[in-house]
Amino acid sequence: MRKRIAINWLVAVVVSILIGMVTTVLMGGSLKVSFMQFIWSAGYSLSLGLPLFANGYLFGWFEKRYIDWVNRPGTSVVRALLMHIVYSSAVIWTVNWFWFIYIMDSEWDSFLQYNRGTIISEYIIFIIIASIIYAISFFKAWRYAVRQREEVKRESLALKYKVLQDQINPHFLFNSLNVLGSLIDIDVEKAKKFTRELSKFYRDVLQFKDLDIISLKEEIDFVTKYIYLQQIRFGEALQVDIIANEKVEGKVIPLSVQALVENAIKHNEISKANPLKIVVAISDDYELVVENNLQPKTQTDDSSKTGLKNMAGRYEYLTGKQMMISKNGGYFRVSVPLIKVEEEVE
Repeated sequence: MRKRIAINWLVAVVVSILIGMVTTVLMGGSLKVSFMQFIWSAGYSLSLGLPLFANGYLFGWFEKRYIDWVNRPGTSVVRALLMHIVYSSAVIWTVNWFWFIYIMDSEWDSFLQYNRGTIISEYIIFIIIASIIYAISFFKAWRYAVRQREEVKRESLALKYKVLQDQINPHFLFNSLNVLGSLIDIDVEKAKKFTRELSKFYRDVLQFKDLDIISLKEEIDFVTKYIYLQQIRFGEALQVDIIANEKVEGKVIPLSVQALVENAIKHNEISKANPLKIVVAISDDYELVVENNLQPKTQTDDSSKTGLKNMAGRYEYLTGKQMMISKNGGYFRVSVPLIKVEEEVE
C-alpha cells in the first residue's frame, strides 16, 4: 500500500514538472528558454500539481465523514463543492502569492492586473479535476449500493424459498408415514418398495435443498419419485403426465417443480369421481409449464400464494423473466422460465 502511494506521488511530481516545462515552451514560442525559466516554471507547476493530487486523498477522508452520494445526493454535492472551493482557493492564492509576490517581489495591484487570467484558468482546471473525482466517487458508491441491494435481495429470496421447502417436507412426511402404515398390513412388498422410494426422495431433498440451481433432468427425476409416492396414496384419482424433454439444456431451482405439483395436490379435491390431472411440459417459449384442472377444496389457506410469490421472485432474479400464473377455462397454469446454461450464477 505504501509503495503504491509512493509511486502515485512520484508520478504526480513528474507530470507536474513536465506540464510546467511544456507550458513554458508553448508560452515562449521557442525551445530557447533559459534554465532558470525552466526551473521557475517547473517549481510553479509543482506547487499547484501536488496540492491538486493531494485533493484526491483529502476528498477521500472528507467523503467518508460527510458525503453520502446514494441517500443524500443533494446535500453531498453542496458539501463537496464548498470543500473544493475552500481548498482550491487556499491552494491557488497561496501558491500565486508565494511565487509572484514573495519570490518575484511583484506588487499586489500589478499581480492582479497581469495574472487575473492565470488564476481564472487555474480555477477552471481545479473544477474540471474535481468534477472527475466526484463523478468517479459517485459511481463507485452507486455501484457498491446496487451490489449490496442485489446481494440482500438474493439472500432474502433464497431464505424465503428455503422456508417454503422446509414447510412442504414435514406435511408430506406425515402423510407418507400414514400410507406406509396402511401398506404394511395390506401388501408387504409394496410397503418395502414404498419405503425405498421414500428414502430416495428424502436423499434427494438433502442433496438439492442447499443448491441454487439443478438440471431439468434432476428435477424431473425427483418429481417422478414424488409422484410415485403420491399415487400410492391417491391411486387412479391422481393422474400426472410428464412430457417435458429431459434433454432440454435448462436448469431450475431445486424442488420448485415438485412444489408446484404438491401445490396442485394440496389445494384441489382428489377422488375417483373427480380425478386431479396434472401435466408437466416444456412450452415453445422455453418455459416449463405445470398445469392442472381446477377443482378447489372448499376450505384452504392462502399459503400457496406466498409460496408462489417467493418462487416467482427467485426465478425473476435468476432469469430476468417473470413466472406466469393464470387461471383459464377451468385450468390452473404456472409457467416457469427455465434458467439457461449460460446464465448460471455461482
